[in-house]
Amino acid sequence: MTMRHALTYTLALAILSLAGCRKEEKRAAAPQAPPPVRVKTLRVEPQTFAATVVVTGTLRSRSTVDVKAEITGRVVRFPKEEGQSVTAGEALVWVDDEQYRLSVRQAETAVGVVQAALERTRVQEAHAKLELERARNLLRSGGITDRDLKTAEVADKDTVAQVALAAAQVDQAQAALAVARKKLGDTVIKAPVAGEIQKKWTNPGAFVEPPTAVFTLVDNTRLELESSVPAAEAGPVRAGQRVEFRVSSFPQQRFEGRVVEILPAMDAESRSAKLRVRIVNPGGRLKSGMFAEGEVQTGATSSAIVIPSEAIYRDDAAAKSSYVFAVENGKAVRRPVRIGRERNGTLEILEGLPAGALIVAEPSIELADGVAVEVAGAGK
Repeated sequence: MTMRHALTYTLALAILSLAGCRKEEKRAAAPQAPPPVRVKTLRVEPQTFAATVVVTGTLRSRSTVDVKAEITGRVVRFPKEEGQSVTAGEALVWVDDEQYRLSVRQAETAVGVVQAALERTRVQEAHAKLELERARNLLRSGGITDRDLKTAEVADKDTVAQVALAAAQVDQAQAALAVARKKLGDTVIKAPVAGEIQKKWTNPGAFVEPPTAVFTLVDNTRLELESSVPAAEAGPVRAGQRVEFRVSSFPQQRFEGRVVEILPAMDAESRSAKLRVRIVNPGGRLKSGMFAEGEVQTGATSSAIVIPSEAIYRDDAAAKSSYVFAVENGKAVRRPVRIGRERNGTLEILEGLPAGALIVAEPSIELADGVAVEVAGAGK
């Protein structure tokens, strides 16, 4: 009996184990639904979207001056350094002036000589007039002949001519003195405009002569951005439109300007138009020669559909037709869209996405059309 009970018990265990294995196989064979993909979403609402035209170019000063020597000599002083500010009319460079001082002194002496000669001829002129008047009186009384009168008249005319010649010599000497004084003044080279010293072309001890470049001044308070705009985008650009731009030296700051001119003729080779933008330079941080990237504000759409650029799916970054994932009934739905303008990390959607739609805000490789999703957060 004991052996029989043992065999029965063993057989029952085997049957129970076999049944359990078959249940496990059935459970393993049954398909399980994948968990929903957790996504962040945003609600698409109409908003104002500014129309822009991209501009790039180099900042240039409207007042860049190469100052050159106007006299010959050796530089004795040039205390300013590159980068320092100067005011209009400020003396910057001194050239040895000894020779020019002597020339001025010589010219002053020459003026004195001819002025004395002029005074002498004026005395002679007065005397000749008195002699002429005396001769006329004597002729009426019979004291002299007509020939003597003619001689007195000729003497009078000669003294008048001598006075005119002496006066012309005085003018000539004074002009020479003015030239000498100017050359003396040119030994001190001054800043013609206010600005900063961009480049020193000479230093004390160097010999200069016309037209040796001495220094270059640049006025960074009067900057312009020159840029070429493709013909296809130049139509909306007008004088007076606002421009925002950045430079690499201050990547977190946006600077402003205004379009002052767009040239009427297109470049035949590049098919582009050149525009000039007058720059606002607070604090003088912008410098001539900096490269700038910005946008001309050509208008605005008051009720555009705008989404973040990271919400779009596209194989080619330049493609204008791509898709987004909308969330409908707990599932991701692929919606083809047509992209319009792009600005500051946002995209204008022209077709394919209605206002009020809920879309996936961030890309995910797990998303596909019809995949179940779980909303992790929503926003506008």
